[in-house]
Amino acid sequence: MSSHRFIIGQCFVWESELYEIKRIFPQEKQANIENVVTKAIRLVPLAELHQALFDGTLKFEVRGKQARRTPDSHVSTANEYLELADYPELLVAQARERLKVIQPLLDLPPTQRTRAAFVARVDEAKAAGDLTIKVSVRSVYRWIQEYTYSGNDLRALIAHSFKRGGRDASRLDETVTKIIEAVINEQYYQREKVTADDIRDEVAVRIEETNLLLPPAEKLQVPALATINRRLSKPLDREQHALKHGKRAAELGYTQYGRTGYPTVPLERVEIDHTRMDLIVIDDEDGLPLGRMTLTYCLDMATRYPLGLYMGFEPPSYYSVMECLYHAICPKPNLVEKYGTDHEWLAYGLPDTLVTDNGKEFIGKDLEDSCQLLGIVLQRTPVKHPEFKGGVERALRSAATMLLHKIPGTTFSNIRERGDYDSISQACLYLSKVDEVICNYIVDIYAEKYHRGLKGIPRVRWEALTHNGFAPRLPPNAEELRILLGRTDMRTVQHYGVEFKTLRYNSPALVTLRTRLQGELTKIKYHPGDMSRIYVYDPFENLYIETPALDQEYTQGLSLWKHAVIHNAVLESAKEVNPVNLGLAKRRIQAIVNEGRARKRVGTRTKSARWDTAGKPASELTEPTPPPESPPAPPQPPLPPAYFFELDEQADLSDYKATFNLPKSRSD
Repeated sequence: MSSHRFIIGQCFVWESELYEIKRIFPQEKQANIENVVTKAIRLVPLAELHQALFDGTLKFEVRGKQARRTPDSHVSTANEYLELADYPELLVAQARERLKVIQPLLDLPPTQRTRAAFVARVDEAKAAGDLTIKVSVRSVYRWIQEYTYSGNDLRALIAHSFKRGGRDASRLDETVTKIIEAVINEQYYQREKVTADDIRDEVAVRIEETNLLLPPAEKLQVPALATINRRLSKPLDREQHALKHGKRAAELGYTQYGRTGYPTVPLERVEIDHTRMDLIVIDDEDGLPLGRMTLTYCLDMATRYPLGLYMGFEPPSYYSVMECLYHAICPKPNLVEKYGTDHEWLAYGLPDTLVTDNGKEFIGKDLEDSCQLLGIVLQRTPVKHPEFKGGVERALRSAATMLLHKIPGTTFSNIRERGDYDSISQACLYLSKVDEVICNYIVDIYAEKYHRGLKGIPRVRWEALTHNGFAPRLPPNAEELRILLGRTDMRTVQHYGVEFKTLRYNSPALVTLRTRLQGELTKIKYHPGDMSRIYVYDPFENLYIETPALDQEYTQGLSLWKHAVIHNAVLESAKEVNPVNLGLAKRRIQAIVNEGRARKRVGTRTKSARWDTAGKPASELTEPTPPPESPPAPPQPPLPPAYFFELDEQADLSDYKATFNLPKSRSD
């Protein structure tokens, strides 16, 4: 870097005007500066010039061959390269040798820099024999002049030989160049794969066609394949990239994303997302692998403190979203006593804004209605833009790398990372311990670890923002929260109650409502994980009526998915759907699932675990729960072969699901 002083003759650009220092007044610490264009003279304090330099409004004129003019300036105030490392290494080494040659002459007073001194120094440098550059008296004169004129900037001694020789200039005939460009524009920028050989072959054909019209002396030569490759390897602009790789790839490659502005108030912005856990869980009863669970995760963005989660064998669905929100809103007390953690889980409350992606489980009236009734603004990110909820995406990745990938039985993030590691045989984490492990990680590791994006510790930030009387928003009561988070449907209240999914629900409180509705539809709310009751909306009194199922024995612990399996099994056996047949089918399917539990195929056992847990969160499965013992069923006529399809040792529960025509919607 060159150095400069505010001395007589020094030029600088100040507020877009070029000035030259004409006179210095040392006692007053002032200087007369002249506008080079208008010739106007100003008397300014030197301190003002110094401050303007560091404020960025003043720049010294850079002299020497290393200087270049900026597009918006008539004077050189910038260097060709900012650092020596940006130049070719060989040229920098040569510049250092030039400085080594002229340094003894620079140390001499100007009066002693005679021609004899220059000749003696050149002879001495040549005699040393350690130089790789040519040295002459004339070149030494030139080097000293350039070095001192630039303010002792080493870059002034760097030769500009790297700019010689028509660098990057084409040597091809202009007609051949146009043919190559035309072929590339017409055939290369498309989604299908096009190779350099394809382009060269088409160029050869067009050159041959052109040569038919030219005299022998002007025949064009077909370019080499390397020539085509050089042109194809040039960087694409955004439009070309979109044609070649698609609009999405062009958007990712040519868009710079700045830092997201995060809130400063807890619960102002909460992000939610799913991931399939990179860990095989094993059964408490027989120690065989059950497969991977789904983790739904809520994160408060003001503090980066985890707000809630849901773990279960359910795929991403509205049910898992509802359970995660319920866990996020409710307090999580007694973790120290329950799981032996060092800290309690501090965060809870209703979010102000809930940020989701565009997964099927986040789209629909159910979540929109629930958020509206709870005073939550539902905000969906643009399609295929995970960076708009990067906080929860990063938190899920941290959970994988900081916890799951360190536990025996991990599946890692991809097959390359896993290699020949046998995740199933190494699995050791029991289903009853999953919630304990995750909770310990959240409150004792993640919430206590320094967060680079937050520039602080999540727990400390949460406590700092909530210590001065902050009170989270809460629902009126727990039952109403369950109702508001439930799924929505429309039904008619009949004399026998409400029929929903072939199940009947009734309550004495529905009598008055039925007479007032007079056959009109009304809204019902239900919990996909508990079909033992629904809630019927009374628009006249503006309240929900809890309505239990008539068959409580059948519906206890029954999820909507489990009921769909049983219902379809009854239909497959060509029987009328009634409570008796549903109960009998439930017993027989439970026996089939019990037999399937003994199999070692992870896919089969994962579906079995989903059946046994009935969609309950992992926090409610802390103790091993043996499958219910069913009383012996009365003799039944044999069912069609399709019903016993699962008994085949080669079948898994995916085949079982297809056999019973289960709903394909993820939200079910």
